[in-house]
Amino acid sequence: MKRFGVALLSTLVLTSAFANLAGAQSGDIKVIINGVTQQYTQSPIVSQNTTLVPLRGVFESLGAQVEWDSKAKKVIASKNDDTLTLNIGSKLAYKNSNPVQLDAATQIQKGQVLVPLRFVSQSLGAKVNWDQSTRTVTISNQGSGSATDTNSLSSKPLAASVTKVTYDTYYNDSLTYDDAVKLAIADSTSVKTGEVSIDQAGKIMKETGKHIDFVPAEAGDEAQDKAFKGYAQTNLNYEAAKKNLEMTKESIEYNVKDLYNKLLQKQNAVKLAALNIEDAERKLKVAQIKRDNQMSSDYEVTQATNQLTQNQAALDKAKKDLDSAYVSLNQLIGYKPEQRYELKDKPVYSEFKDNVETKVSQVLTSSTAIWLSEQKVDLAELSLKLYNFSTPGNTPYEAEQLNVEKAQYATEGTKRQLEEAVRTIYNNIKALESQYSQIQAGLVSARSAADMAKKQFDVGLATELQVYEANLKVTTAEQQAEDIVSSIDTLKLAFNKPWAMQGSAGASAQ
Repeated sequence: MKRFGVALLSTLVLTSAFANLAGAQSGDIKVIINGVTQQYTQSPIVSQNTTLVPLRGVFESLGAQVEWDSKAKKVIASKNDDTLTLNIGSKLAYKNSNPVQLDAATQIQKGQVLVPLRFVSQSLGAKVNWDQSTRTVTISNQGSGSATDTNSLSSKPLAASVTKVTYDTYYNDSLTYDDAVKLAIADSTSVKTGEVSIDQAGKIMKETGKHIDFVPAEAGDEAQDKAFKGYAQTNLNYEAAKKNLEMTKESIEYNVKDLYNKLLQKQNAVKLAALNIEDAERKLKVAQIKRDNQMSSDYEVTQATNQLTQNQAALDKAKKDLDSAYVSLNQLIGYKPEQRYELKDKPVYSEFKDNVETKVSQVLTSSTAIWLSEQKVDLAELSLKLYNFSTPGNTPYEAEQLNVEKAQYATEGTKRQLEEAVRTIYNNIKALESQYSQIQAGLVSARSAADMAKKQFDVGLATELQVYEANLKVTTAEQQAEDIVSSIDTLKLAFNKPWAMQGSAGASAQ
């Protein structure tokens, strides 16, 4: 069993001061748990006249612990002496090994396990109410108690939160980078076409070779010369087909790397956007308290409300970008657009020590594009070598000479492009490394400030908001560093095979 959650800093406080989120879409089902409005990656849905809610977000808000078994595709939740087990796609759950019939089968939507609403009250003894007119689910397992003083600006925690953002998910499966490459190659029509082209070119070359009796050293019998030039062309076509297939696979390898790492970055963006909403909620609550205590005007509340609205819009965009990133990678590897999975390979930073001059030399000798250009030069020179001046209607000899020059210029141009690409990629990697070093240096100060804020909070010299913001700076910097490492990881592959990066757009379109 493995529980999937987002690792937050140990000092991060996630239980306070949220205000109502602006801009909720009309028709969305609203969930309120113990007075706290919830927001999930996958909103609750109505399926076959049954309201389904995200299990993890609801159960953990009610004090249960949830674990996910990715191999068995089941969820195990526990609270006090009760243990609940649910299998994805089944209408039967178990409470302490006793079967419980569900109103609808459990399912996964956008990485969230959804369960029938009534099961919450059945399993955890919570009070559940559904308001059809407002499409609001209200869940409570709290007894009555005294109200919390919401007009305090001391270092004690702020009033109970009004909104809780849930942004981590369960997954149908997991995916390594190597497996993604294998899936993409297996699903690529360009690869299939390339394999057919090799077979076709091989058959043509074999048939053409039957008519070659010798290798001419100079112009002679016109028919023999023409046959040999044809054979040389078909031989080049065969070798080029093999090289092109290899290059197609390398382009796919790069494109998978690019999309895989971009997906990691989009996941980070969603996590950070959710934390920024909580930060805005906390600031809004403080502004409201200050206004109520005549310590500020409505203007500060208005500004805080506007910031909250902007942060909500940023989270919505981050979620859409994440969905788009999944769809892009899914399209490449042959998955359904809605399929979600855990990415198993996260790049680790290591200093880039490759020598750019050495790499330029290696690239110029191993590039398929350069090899193909050089072969075209050889063919042009062969045509010039076997030129027959006595054949009527032949292309002028001077024009054949120009064909050789054109092929040579094309080869030189390809070499320059690849050399420039290697140097550009190298410089980009070094620039990102500099940014990474700067972030790491800033992290030392940010972590020190977070530790100090926590100590001051413990002795009543700092507010919970100050602690949260200090930790948010740490989390933001850490995720920025992770994004840089992902970009460097992609560029390292491009540095080794720059032609793969140049051909990746065409490969991904297949």
